[in-house]
Amino acid sequence: MASDVKVIINIAKEPTGVGFGFPLIIAGKASAAVAYTECADLSEVATALGTGYATSPIYKAATLMLMQDTAPSKIAVMASTSATVTALADVINKGWRQLVVTSIGTEDESTISEIATYIETTKDKMYFASAPAVAQATVSAMERTVMMVHTDSDATILNPEAALVGATAGKTAGSINYKNQVLKGLHPANLTSAQLAAIEAAHALCFVEKAGYGVTSDGKTTSDEYIDIVDSKDWIIQQIEYRTQVALIQNEKIPYDNNGISLLENICVNVLREAANNGMIAQNDDGEYDFSVDYKPRSETLASDRARRAYVEGSFRFALAGAIDTVEINGTIEI
Repeated sequence: MASDVKVIINIAKEPTGVGFGFPLIIAGKASAAVAYTECADLSEVATALGTGYATSPIYKAATLMLMQDTAPSKIAVMASTSATVTALADVINKGWRQLVVTSIGTEDESTISEIATYIETTKDKMYFASAPAVAQATVSAMERTVMMVHTDSDATILNPEAALVGATAGKTAGSINYKNQVLKGLHPANLTSAQLAAIEAAHALCFVEKAGYGVTSDGKTTSDEYIDIVDSKDWIIQQIEYRTQVALIQNEKIPYDNNGISLLENICVNVLREAANNGMIAQNDDGEYDFSVDYKPRSETLASDRARRAYVEGSFRFALAGAIDTVEINGTIEI
């Protein structure tokens, strides 16, 4: 998508010692193509898939996705006679974000690693995959891929990751922790401590029982980054780019003076305020959101930049709110 705006963001981590978009369910190397279709419910999914829809892995994944209590308001479905990586290139600029592929293992189909590598080149997509055992969860160091290790007692469930996508895609970006997500339609795995540790060491997650609930065990991508941090980063970049581009289009002219620069700065401030309200940005000890914006005035810009009508002196920073994953409490019993 063409744009006159570019946002560059780096995550600064301390030394050691944000729902947006909607899911896409796709099958590659299919015997018959199904056009990319956005659907509001299962009946629309059935119509898109046509005759025999009930046995389609796409329909089964959509069923699991849409049965979640906080399911997204719409999903997209698609089948291609080409391999998934090839097919995705034709729809990469659509509004979907979370990808589920139902055809892994089909002859000549893209592998999980190939799909993950392709999704890594995007700036706003996420790939949710699954494997029946940790030994098959071989994707690593991919910030945009989430790997779920799960074999359900119900053999008809082929894409358990669809439940995780369904439970999270409809929620506000940055407002949730992907760990301890309650999922419907899956049965918790009975894992030993060693098995669970092996899954998490592979930067994957699984579905286990805690306090009587079936929940996800962790909330990280295969790069060991927290999924909510990727969501937050993507949402902030997307919103600043989009709203700034809209301003460039809707205003007859944004003057290269302090008034024009202030207009651009306010866009950035408003996005960060919204991000803070959504739980992406931390509060300091005074209860104020920890972010700042600095768009330098015209007097501090270069004549060469003004000549080419390029404003490059805008910047912002913020402290990620993160989340609490574990709790340790010390108690004293007095006798």
